[in-house]
Amino acid sequence: MDNLLWMNKANEIINRLKNNKEFLLKDLFDGIEWNNLPKGDRLSFGRYFKNEVIEGNVHHVTYIGKAPNNSAKYRKGE
Repeated sequence: MDNLLWMNKANEIINRLKNNKEFLLKDLFDGIEWNNLPKGDRLSFGRYFKNEVIEGNVHHVTYIGKAPNNSAKYRKGE
């Protein structure tokens, strides 16, 4: 799995989101595209994305906690 490729895709979609929009990582991708990834790759990219957000490398995105399904939840800021 190419984390940088997936990160670029995520950033493109994040840039189109409205401010204060809450989202899960899987919301940024087409369901078929996301679900076709092996579970291990989804989990690995999820950890990578969360770390990038926490380190401040994903501009205007904040980690806000866990969703009911235990996925990481994010908010796009200004």
